[in-house]
Amino acid sequence: MAEDLIIYTPMYIALFWAVVLFISKKEGSKAKILLGILMVVDFFLFLSLAVFYHESAVFHYFEPVYTFTFLSLYPLLYWYIKLLTIETTYLWKNFVFFIPAVFFSMASLIVYHIMNEAERQAFYNYFHLNRKSDIEFTLYMNLQKFIFMFSKLIFVAQAVYYVIFGHKLVKKYNHEIANFYSNLEKKSIGWVNFMLFALISCLIITIAYNIVGRGFFVDYPVLLFIPNLILGILVFLLGYQGYLQNHTIYNLEIEANQNNDALLPKNVNKQKLNEKLLELFVNEAIYKHPDLKITHISEKLHTNRTYISKHINTEFSCTFSDFVNRYRIEEAKRLLIEDSSKTYSLNYISEKSGFGSMGSFMRVFREMELKHRYKRS
Repeated sequence: MAEDLIIYTPMYIALFWAVVLFISKKEGSKAKILLGILMVVDFFLFLSLAVFYHESAVFHYFEPVYTFTFLSLYPLLYWYIKLLTIETTYLWKNFVFFIPAVFFSMASLIVYHIMNEAERQAFYNYFHLNRKSDIEFTLYMNLQKFIFMFSKLIFVAQAVYYVIFGHKLVKKYNHEIANFYSNLEKKSIGWVNFMLFALISCLIITIAYNIVGRGFFVDYPVLLFIPNLILGILVFLLGYQGYLQNHTIYNLEIEANQNNDALLPKNVNKQKLNEKLLELFVNEAIYKHPDLKITHISEKLHTNRTYISKHINTEFSCTFSDFVNRYRIEEAKRLLIEDSSKTYSLNYISEKSGFGSMGSFMRVFREMELKHRYKRS
């Protein structure tokens, strides 16, 4: 019973999030649907592993399933990141990512079909369980071994490639929203970076798993507790964060296209622009609006939002969000040192300073202070 719980838990977690993501999708949230598909693939991956440990007689039917699912994980994750950051709809070109998964799973299925029952059982016992076999390795058994080993190398290459390029997409997206919104709460996808690098642990687990051999865990299934616990936690966190993430590039493009940005002039005298910009923030305290966007500034200054964004990046060496939050933090500090402010709550101070919530205020305050200390050191 305990062994079954260890083996099946990640599978149940993946299935749970698949159902939740499919029924909770919102208009324009194609990323959630794809993440739900990723969870379904996770489910079948863990199911194929469970079959391996319990039903050796039918393992050859599920080995191709295992090959397809583990070679689809990182491509699906990368496609999911693309839907968060640069793509607003499903693009057929992304199916090219799954060529290795289809090729190796079909190759494995065909070779297993050609092999006779004695060869399949001998391959299972000798290659997967590291047990002696009376049958010498045949051509088909060696071919199946090659398919299995080469697919593992492809998996490692995928992990490195998609983590690197996924990280670049996340960085680009976070920079874009920081130059559009002043309040990044529930919009930033920094958690994806954490998941990307946390999933490297999956790669390490996979490598260790293959070095030890699946047969070892068949004899001692209780030792699956640690790797399955790690995988279960990662699957849960990915599903949970994906469920909470309601802002994507789709939402950013809708908001960006709502103003008449194209009709506004792109070039304005820098000195006059600085004067008008500082007047908005110093005299009018426009930063106190919690939903302040770059489009609000561009409309007031009668200039193109892309131009004003680049102007802030260049002249003040920061993003629009950081620029606004500097004024908000200074306002919060002013309220904190006033005599009358001793009775103010942090909620009141964060609201009066322009932050969307106390949590956002605390996060930005810590980040600003850390940057300030780093510059002084």
